[in-house]
This record gives sequence, C-alpha cells and structure tokens, in this order.
Amino acid sequence: MARPVDINDLLKGKGNRNPQKGVKSNGKIVKSVTNVIKYKTKKEAGNGYGNLYNINGLKFDLSNASEDLKQNEKRNNENITSGNNSQSTKFNFLWNQKDDTLLEHNPITHIDADDLLRNNKETQSNKFNIENRYLGKHWRDKDYSEMTDRDWRVMEETFNISVKGSGYRYPLRDWMDTHIIPNDMVEIIKEKLNFETPTPIQRIAIPNICGKVGHSTKNDFMGIAETGSGKTFSFVLPILIKLSRSEFRPMSIKKMDGPKALILAPTRELAQQIQSEIEHFIQYWGGKSLEYTSVSIVGGYSIEELTFKISKGMDILVATPGRLIDCLESKLIVLNDIETLVLDEADKMIDLGFEEQLSTILSYVASYKSKDTVQTIMFSATMSPDIEKLTTSYLHKPIFAKVGSPKSAIERIEQIVRYSETEESTFDKIKELLYGFDSPIIIFINYKRTADWLYKKIQEETSFHATILHGSKSQDQREHSVKLLKSGKVQVMIATNVAARGIDIPNVSLVINFQIPSSFEDYIHRIGRTGRAGNSGTAVSFMGPEEDPALVKSLYKYVNTVTNIGEKRNSQSSIPNYFDEKLIDIYSLKVNNSFDSFATNNYMIKD
Repeated sequence: MARPVDINDLLKGKGNRNPQKGVKSNGKIVKSVTNVIKYKTKKEAGNGYGNLYNINGLKFDLSNASEDLKQNEKRNNENITSGNNSQSTKFNFLWNQKDDTLLEHNPITHIDADDLLRNNKETQSNKFNIENRYLGKHWRDKDYSEMTDRDWRVMEETFNISVKGSGYRYPLRDWMDTHIIPNDMVEIIKEKLNFETPTPIQRIAIPNICGKVGHSTKNDFMGIAETGSGKTFSFVLPILIKLSRSEFRPMSIKKMDGPKALILAPTRELAQQIQSEIEHFIQYWGGKSLEYTSVSIVGGYSIEELTFKISKGMDILVATPGRLIDCLESKLIVLNDIETLVLDEADKMIDLGFEEQLSTILSYVASYKSKDTVQTIMFSATMSPDIEKLTTSYLHKPIFAKVGSPKSAIERIEQIVRYSETEESTFDKIKELLYGFDSPIIIFINYKRTADWLYKKIQEETSFHATILHGSKSQDQREHSVKLLKSGKVQVMIATNVAARGIDIPNVSLVINFQIPSSFEDYIHRIGRTGRAGNSGTAVSFMGPEEDPALVKSLYKYVNTVTNIGEKRNSQSSIPNYFDEKLIDIYSLKVNNSFDSFATNNYMIKD
C-alpha cells in the first residue's frame, strides 16, 4: 500500500515547502494556502478525469467529496476565471474580540529555550530574567506603561470585574497607580487605615469616578457588588479626592451654596455609618481636617438639632431621602453647588418605596445645576429591572461595573433550617449555638416583645451580654447598641428587620432567625449580615408547624439549590446546608438526599 502523503507536502506544496502568495510552485501561481485545491488540467478533464484535481503536482480524486466542497471548488474556479483574487469569506464568531485574553499573547514556543539558555549564564541572579523572557512578565511585575490590553483583560478576569461603557478607565493595580490618589491620602490609606490593596470594586470604581488627573469625568457610574465588598470607600475616597482638587471654600460660601457632594442612603444607620467613615478619614488628613466637613441628616433628631448642624455649612451631606426632602421644603438647606450625587444601596431604596422621593430630590438638584455638571453614582447589590429603569432615567453616559457573582456571597453562608415547636425549645437550642461561635452574633426576631423576653433570658441564663435594636428605640439608643456590639462590650445583638440591611458590623460569625421573617426577601437580607467581605458565615433559622407553607416551600427550594451549587465546588470550599426532615414531613416537601449527608455536621443541634 502506498505511503500516506506528508501533511507538510499537502499544505505547503511538494516542490516548495514554503510557498508564499504570488510565488510559483510547479509552474502555477499559488494564490494562498486556502485556495490550494483549485487546479484541474485540461488534459485530465478531457480524458474523463472530471473529478481529479492537481495540488502542486499531487493528484486527488474528489468524486466522493461533499457537495459543499464541490461548490467551494466551483466558486474558486470562477474567481480564477474572472480574475477575482479575493479569498473566500471567513466565518465570524459572535463574540467581542477585545474580550479574548489570548489576543496579543505570544506562546512560549515562539522562543527557543536552548538559544535563551545558551546566551545567558546559568546563575541565580539571572534565573528570574530568563523565566520572564521565556514565559513573559506577569502583569503585577510590569510598569504601568508596559501593560498591554491583554494584561488589563487578564487582571479584570482575576478580580472578576466586568465593565461596560464608553471611555472607561482601567482598574487600579495598587493605590499609587497613575497618581489618581494624592500621596498624602495614600499614606493615610496604607498606614492609618491599614488598607494594603484595593478591593475589586474599589479598583474599578475609584479611577472611573475620579477621572483623569487634571480633568473632570463626564461619565456617571453604576457599581454592582455584594454587601461588605468595600463599596462605601469606593465613593467616599473619590469625593475627598475631588474636594482636594477644588478651590478652598470659606464657611460663608458653604452656608450659602450648600454641599459639594450629596450621598443618599436608605436607612439612618447606613447614613451615619457613611458619615462616620468620612470623618474617620478626614481626622488623619492634617490641616485639611479643619478644611473639610461632613454632616448627616437622618430621622430621630429634632428640627432644631438639624438646623444647628446645617448652619455650620458642609462639604459633604449624607442623608436619608425623607429627612432631606423635609429640610429642602423647609428651606433649611440649598443644593446650589452639588458636583457629586451618590445613591448608595439603590436596590434597597426601591424596596422601601423611595423612588418618588428620589425623583423629587433629583428635581431639586436639576433646578440648581445642569445634568452634565453633576456626576451621579449608584451602587447596588443586584441589578433588578427596577434598578435598570432607575439608571436609564437618572444616569448620563454611565459606566457599568460588576464585581463577582450575585450568588457568591450566599454560597459562603452555611444555612441550617431547624424545626422547633415553642419559643422555649428554640431558646434551649440557641444556648448551645452561642457557645460554638465567636462574637459578634445577631439574633433576628419579628416582634419587640420577643426581643425583651429574649434579652432577659440571655442575660439570666447565659454568660453572654446582649443589646436590643428595634424601631421603638430612640436614635441615640440605636447608635449606642451598634457601638456596643462593634466594640465587643456585648456579644449578641437582638434585632428586628431594622438591622437586616444597611448596618455593616464586621466579622459576624452567626446569624440566628429566632422567628422566620414574613418574606423570603427579608430572609436573604438577614442572613446577608454574615459571610461578608469574602468571609464565611453560618445562618440558623427556626420554624414551627404554623408557618406560611408558600414561604417554607420557597426556603426549602432555595436552600436545596444553594447546596447543589456548593457541591459543584471543590470539597475544601463547599459549604453544606441542612433542612430539618420534620419540616419536610409536616409541609409535604420533596425529600432530597443531599441533606442526609449533613447528619454528622458539627453544627447539628440535638433534640
């Protein structure tokens, strides 16, 4: 049997191993490699070899070839006959070529390792240089000027950053990148605040909110990131940077024109937390700590108290929508000089029904300043249809940045749903849980009377100290409760849904739903107090025989779904969940064997 044809001969030509376009091979002009099968001699055609083709001297019978191949051959012959030298159209894949991280990538095989080592002495000092020449520098080791488009794409993939919008700026590699952040502020960030590197949302948000040094950005910004990812500092720092670039304003101007930046938050706790973070940074800012001021306007304070705070003037105003409208309608404050408007936790504002109030506030801002002169910034944990509508209505030339997956935070939370008939039996189980977790711990309840009862039980029957947070507490009492938990003076906070969202208490290891909330959304917000900022956490919920069947079914399906997601990850990061079999029986839920394997888990509570 004849030896098979060498593939190199087939592709490159038998007579010339490296035929190029326009170069003769065996007496014929080779137009391109893709058009190599296109020669049929008249003699062979006349002798009845109608399907015999000559490829640089090699003959092939295509009588059994597919019709597509024959049609391609026919088109090629027609192109030759008509003098059309253009190559056949290539298939276009439906992707954005800029997203391909292999663009501009030179594979390691383009360098001959033998030549590389031959030209470099094998010493310890140049091993690193040899490796870099052979494999290519990692983007972390490159100077900013050396970064290629591919390097930026790889970096964005590393931090799970997705960006859309015209003219967006590349993410920060470190705090010193491109000197967007002044040196004195970098020193505060690294030495006083101990932030060694930016979080992913900070990397992409800060340069796109600040814009280029010496220029103002005209792009609005929309950031999607999970709770506890560093979103607050993502807009607080750019606001302070922009203040440092602007001219000094005396107190009289601040009183007359109002703040430079307005930050809206859905809850008073979140608003005060933001203002506290601003003040915390400013206090380290040397002489500028006296130059820049911030004020928070929230419910729980009398008009006289608010008037006194506003009368001193401010550069940054942090407010809840309802209280700000009260002050605007009472002429206590003006917004003549707003340059930056921030809507933090925009999804929560929609949930709380603040959309109409937001429209009112934005109308006030528009009456003082044109839309092009105010940069609007929005942050949200999700991108719901309502949020999309909000961005369409209020954002101008927005840059959209998304960090991580919406499910990534929940996947780090171990969810346990247990059956309990009475409050007494639930408390007995909770006592066992408290001794198995580090503080701080949050226990959610539905009713204020339950909070008082549970507080007394914990104080009397355990060695833990507790505090209470609910809507009937005064503003001072609520602030005091949060400070007690953050400082470690108490280990347990008993709270209603007022603390389910908007309060950032670091390192919460355990969330307990003493009573299951009335809506599935509130359940998600509650357990979201743990597992923040990349940490893992545990959420234990107790349910009885008289719960809403629809809610129980939704919760069962959700916990089961998250369990299956966890099982797909590697065993070291997988977090199993548990749903009590008694609840499955009582509410006639479908049994899922994936829960059975949890029977020996350390967090199981004995009946």
